[in-house]
Amino acid sequence: MALESCVAGFFHANSIIMKSLNTFLILLIISSTSAMAGNIQVSNISLSGQNTSLNTYQVQFDLIWENSWRTSTLESNWDAAWVVIKYRETPGTTWLHGSVLSGGSIFPSGITGDFAGATGVFIHRDSDGSGDFPGTGIQLQLNYGGTPDDAVLEVCVLAIEMVYIPQGAFVVGDDSPNGDGNFQAGATTNPFSITSEGAITLGGNLSTNLNVLNNGNFPVDDFSSATTQSLPAAFPKGFNAFYTMKYEISQQQYADFLNKLPLSATANRYDADNLGQSGYQISDSGAAPELYTTTTPDRACNFISWADVAAYADWIGLRPMSELEYEKACRGTRPAGADEFAWGSSFIAVNAYNYGNQGTPSEQISNAAVGTGNAIYSVTDLTNNIPRRCGIVAASAVNKTRQETGGSYYGVMEMTGNLWEQTITVGNVEGRQFTGIHGNGVINSSGNATIGTTWPSVTIAPIADGTGVRGGSYTRIAFDITVSARDLVNFDIAGRFSDVGGRLVRTAP
Repeated sequence: MALESCVAGFFHANSIIMKSLNTFLILLIISSTSAMAGNIQVSNISLSGQNTSLNTYQVQFDLIWENSWRTSTLESNWDAAWVVIKYRETPGTTWLHGSVLSGGSIFPSGITGDFAGATGVFIHRDSDGSGDFPGTGIQLQLNYGGTPDDAVLEVCVLAIEMVYIPQGAFVVGDDSPNGDGNFQAGATTNPFSITSEGAITLGGNLSTNLNVLNNGNFPVDDFSSATTQSLPAAFPKGFNAFYTMKYEISQQQYADFLNKLPLSATANRYDADNLGQSGYQISDSGAAPELYTTTTPDRACNFISWADVAAYADWIGLRPMSELEYEKACRGTRPAGADEFAWGSSFIAVNAYNYGNQGTPSEQISNAAVGTGNAIYSVTDLTNNIPRRCGIVAASAVNKTRQETGGSYYGVMEMTGNLWEQTITVGNVEGRQFTGIHGNGVINSSGNATIGTTWPSVTIAPIADGTGVRGGSYTRIAFDITVSARDLVNFDIAGRFSDVGGRLVRTAP
């Protein structure tokens, strides 16, 4: 399940269709972002089969990436690509989110798609196998809505590598005596079992309810052994199946997002103040059509706030991850181990890494640890102190074991270290109102998510209350990056920080 290369983001290809009443002139413009994590690529886009009665087109394309898998044993999961379509009338109109219709979509042999309504589709293998994903000749049916039949359209197909996390029980917290806000059940430090999506009592009875081992961190949870709260059934607990991004949001992904927004939106979503700081290299070129470019496309994207992540999630049709889903994606169905990392043990590299080809898609670690866990944290990233490219650990591992590649139980990369993962907390009222509603592909002209009140607020004070981070970063010591450490899980990510990034999920269709 280890991946040797990393997806740095969604690759996009634009297809401009120029139409008149009786003739069709098709001009393909393929814009490739360089080597991606897993080398995910969308190519050979064409449009055909226009149905003016139904306002539909067949969007055909090839979709490939390396190191794909599907297994029906042990982890019983697979990787996939989350695919959405954006389109606009040209020249100069706003990008719209395309409705993708399952009834008219066609997949070649060996491939299937899980449609999330009309928002997008998870494309993956339909049977066990591994190797390069063979996605040739996929057809998605696009409903272009109220756009005139003879309009000039620009169509963009976006794909992000994902990992399927199957339904099932798991535990949160571990039996560490060190505390740090870990979850516990019982009068000792036993992990707490999540056995359904039903409501959970937080605090109170130590023998039956979900508690925290150490509530001395700042800000603290609003439940304790003396105070109870209810975690509603609607809050995503990780029991139900979901998909998660295989890698953290990359700088190319975020730049591509910015390039599809109007100027009124990018004014709020682009961070010009930190350009050149701590490895952040997204710049505003001021030249259309690619206003935003990056010299480090595969590097994990830092300096993105809660408002930034929420907007990107809404725009791409995904959602934030709950802190319980974070532990499920790391640990899977295995028992918890004291102070374990995402790869399932407490062993971790203790020497500084030597990095080659820094900032490029082929950035590598020349001295990755052998026989122990590898991660980007304060000890191994001592020299430059910046986030690294998505998937660097897996690509650099000598032996492609879960431990050496740093992979989670299900094959998710960099869940330990590199950049903090923004999650929704169970520790306060604002976090617990989260119901797992997904983005619908649309944000407002100010660049803000438009989900409503169930996501932590991006505009009403206190902004980002209900958010926090899990998984540690390149700035933190080993203990802070363990799977169950919750020391900053209630820390509002209202601002932009050098060691905070993002990773998104979606409940499985």
